[in-house]
Formats: sequence, C-alpha cells, structure tokens
Amino acid sequence: GRRMEGTEVRKARTESAFREVNERIAENAKRFDSGSTAFICECGDPQCTHRVEATLDEYEEVREDGATFMLAQGHGDGSIERVVDDRGRFMIVEKVHHAARALARRLDPRAPRA
Repeated sequence: GRRMEGTEVRKARTESAFREVNERIAENAKRFDSGSTAFICECGDPQCTHRVEATLDEYEEVREDGATFMLAQGHGDGSIERVVDDRGRFMIVEKVHHAARALARRLDPRAPRA
C-alpha cells in the first residue's frame, strides 16, 4: 500500500543523492583527464561506502538515461530496479518501480529544466 511506496521513494532519493556526488566526481575527473575513476555505488543503502571503478565513457553511458544507475556488484534492489547490464566491475540497473522511476527522472541533474 501507501507505506511501501515510502520505502521505494526513499531508496530512489538516496540513489539520486549518490548520483549527484558522482556528477561532481565526473566533473573533476574530466578536469584532470583521468581515464578511469572511482565513483561511489549508487545503491539505495544510505550507509553504502562501496566504490565503483569505471571509465568516464562508461559513466556517461549510465547517465544518458535518468532511470539508470551504476551499482557495485550485488547491490541491486529487486523491489525497485532490474539489472540491465553487468560490466564485471559494476552493474547498471534501471528503475522499474513506477514511483521510484518517476522520482529518479525528476531528480536527474541532467534533465532539461522547464
């Protein structure tokens, strides 16, 4: 019911907050022209401290869609997302839970602002 929705949305908020941090990391990496960078896992656990090693190109691929996130192996949450790609060093998940997906897209730092 409604209460479950709260959990899903909270997880999406957490993931979106981690995504904001990774946007800063990517900006710095671009400035220093580093090939590969340690991003933070964008999972729904606010306590997660896992790092995800990825190239800037890989990171950009994930960011192309506001509903996809980059997670450490095994950090996906089947209640709100499904794995769309497994890169070995990390996996890419897509929000499928409708409220979580809508929120993730709304909070996308790259979404065109009206």
